[in-house]
Amino acid sequence: MTKSLFFGFLIWNLFLAYVPYFISSIIKEKMQNSSTFKLIIALFVWLLFLPNAPYIITDFIHLHHAKANLVWLDIFILFAFSSTGLLLAILSLTDIYKLIKQKWNLQYANYFSISATFLCGFGIYLGRFLRFNSWDVFTNPLLILKKSFLSINDPKTWFITISFGSFLYLLFSLFKSVENISLEKQKH
Repeated sequence: MTKSLFFGFLIWNLFLAYVPYFISSIIKEKMQNSSTFKLIIALFVWLLFLPNAPYIITDFIHLHHAKANLVWLDIFILFAFSSTGLLLAILSLTDIYKLIKQKWNLQYANYFSISATFLCGFGIYLGRFLRFNSWDVFTNPLLILKKSFLSINDPKTWFITISFGSFLYLLFSLFKSVENISLEKQKH
């Protein structure tokens, strides 16, 4: 319709958004009775890929680069991909939250979900502004550590981390509340 493949990168980003959901599904289905060590390793890998899901929101930055005649269509496409990425992030986080609550306790699950959302916010900063990928933790860990420590003094780091972390935690809490209300209605 637009005769342009400008937003073709969204397909790759959506695939990357699906990765943490895929990992959390495997953890939920097959690792509930695994050793604590194996579970912690799996959760670490999941956490590395989690920022990829909500990262798609930042692809709105490309809207001003698009030379489309149908701006409304570009906005719709970006909204559809971003919404899907957010949904995958929240579903994935919900799976992990329930697993931690079941395996350990509610307090650990709450601490973990808060930590995960703010680490995710920092991961979005690392991806969008410092241009790192999840796999760079394995291929270039020292550079990530160095750039992460150097970014502590940058107000943008804190703004992006706190903004996205708060937004994700708010969405997660809202989803959890709606799910709890739905479960209560089913009981009655």
